[in-house]
Amino acid sequence: MNLGKMKKVLGVIGLVLFTTACTETKKEQNMEEQVKSNQAVADLVDGDVIAGINLTVSEGKRLIAKGIANCPAVKAKLQKGIVIITSGSTNTYIAEELTGLDAPHGSFMTGNITPQGTPGVNEGFERVPNIVLIDGKKVEMDFEEALKQTTEGDIIFKGANMLNYEKHQAAVCIGAPDGGTTARVRKVTTGEGKAKLIVPIGLEKQVYGDLNDYEEIASVKTEQLAYVPRVWVHKNAELFTEIEAIKTFASVNIIPFAAGGLAGREGGISLAVYGSKEEVQKVLDIVASVQGEVPFK
Repeated sequence: MNLGKMKKVLGVIGLVLFTTACTETKKEQNMEEQVKSNQAVADLVDGDVIAGINLTVSEGKRLIAKGIANCPAVKAKLQKGIVIITSGSTNTYIAEELTGLDAPHGSFMTGNITPQGTPGVNEGFERVPNIVLIDGKKVEMDFEEALKQTTEGDIIFKGANMLNYEKHQAAVCIGAPDGGTTARVRKVTTGEGKAKLIVPIGLEKQVYGDLNDYEEIASVKTEQLAYVPRVWVHKNAELFTEIEAIKTFASVNIIPFAAGGLAGREGGISLAVYGSKEEVQKVLDIVASVQGEVPFK
C-alpha cells in the first residue's frame, strides 16, 4: 500500500473512532441528564400526604426483587427475549421472584464479604449456576453461550458492591484475573445494539466520591499488606434500588431520612414517600408484604 492510500485508510479509521467516541459521550450525557431529572427532589403540593417506611437490608433486597418482577421492561422480555440472572445476594431474591428458585441462601453466590475471619456464605453449598430465561422459561444453557445469543433490549442482571446514587455509578469487586462474570457481561452490554445491563443494588451500599477514582487507585500494582480487590465501575448500566422498585408500584416522590440502625436494622434505610393518598397507600401495601423478611443468612 502506498503512502497516500495508507493516509486515507488511517483517516477513515480515525473518523470512525471519533464518531463512535462522540456517540458514546452523547449517550452518557443523555443518561446523566435523565438521571438528574429522575433524582430531582420534588416539592410537596396541596393534597399530598407523606409516610415513612423502614427497611432492613433483607427487606430492601426483597423489595428490589418484587420491583424487578413488576418492571414493564422485564415483563416484556419474559414474554419474548432473553433474561440472564447472574449469581449474587440481591439476585438470589430476583431468581426467587422470577423463577421460583428454591435453594439455600449462599448457593447462588460467588464472591461475598463477611466479617473478618469468618467463612463466606457460599461455603459448603453446591453452587447454582447463572440462570438463563428464554421467553420466560428457564433453560439449561451455558452462560457464555446465552450471552452470545443476546440482542438489543435483552436483560442481564449483575450486582455490585458500591453505589453512588447521585452520580449514577455502581462498582463491583473483581477477584478473577480475567475479570470473571463482569468482563463477560461487559462484552455484550456496551456499544450500540447491545443487551441491557440492570444493576440491582441496595441503598445500604451507598458511598461517597467518584467511583472512577476508586477504580483507578485499586488497579495500581503495588505491595498489598492486606488484600484489596480490583474495582470496576459498571458501564452503560441502569441502577435499580429500593427507590426504583417503589416507583414501579406507585407514582410517588421519595427521599431518604435515615440510614443504619440497631437490633438487626444495621445497614437498613428509612425513606419518606409522598404524593397522593392513593399512591402512597400503594407503597405502604407493597412494603408491608416484605416486612419481616428474615436476614439473608
